Amino acid sequence: MKQYHASFAAKAQFLVAIAAAFVCTAANSVRAQQAAPPQDLTLREHQMSQLEREKIRKRSPKEVLAEVNEDMSRLRMLNEGISTHAAATDQQLNYKSIVENVAEVKKRSTRLSIDLALPKEEKEAKRVAGKDAEKGALQPALAALNKLLDSFLNNPIFSDAGAIDLQLAAKARRDLDDIIVLSDKLRKSADKRSKDGVKAP
Repeated sequence: MKQYHASFAAKAQFLVAIAAAFVCTAANSVRAQQAAPPQDLTLREHQMSQLEREKIRKRSPKEVLAEVNEDMSRLRMLNEGISTHAAATDQQLNYKSIVENVAEVKKRSTRLSIDLALPKEEKEAKRVAGKDAEKGALQPALAALNKLLDSFLNNPIFSDAGAIDLQLAAKARRDLDDIIVLSDKLRKSADKRSKDGVKAP
């Protein structure tokens, strides 16, 4: 973990550049999406994200970076717990812990999506995030979330001090969107099973 903090701090200026480069994209994206909120977000969540993106434009790069640093570090820690849950037996599953972890994953990922304002792909592929969670298959869904978090957190755009790669940025955005969707569906599924006292299949 210490090695991660040192590496991340060394790339601080690069992350500021990412946020600064894409913050204008966020403003344009907000205007373009006002008539059609994303399918997997409620209208209220969409409206809140618009307000947050407007706020980000008024904050200093240093403030944004501090928040990004905190969220990235916390997601790494949460992902360790999710990996453990995914590998657990049915009897070892702790629904309360799963609910808390994935709820925080969604919160942190949503904030990162706003802070980094990463661009969307020009032609988005069909998304299937959350299918296992909807069917009640928690462990496959947890494994899928673990894989998405690994992909996002280890994206070269966060460690390469060279030019900003738009394809990598779009990949990071796609992973974040899927993480937000899947973590929310996992939270609902785990919460329901916790209240029903049902073991995962």
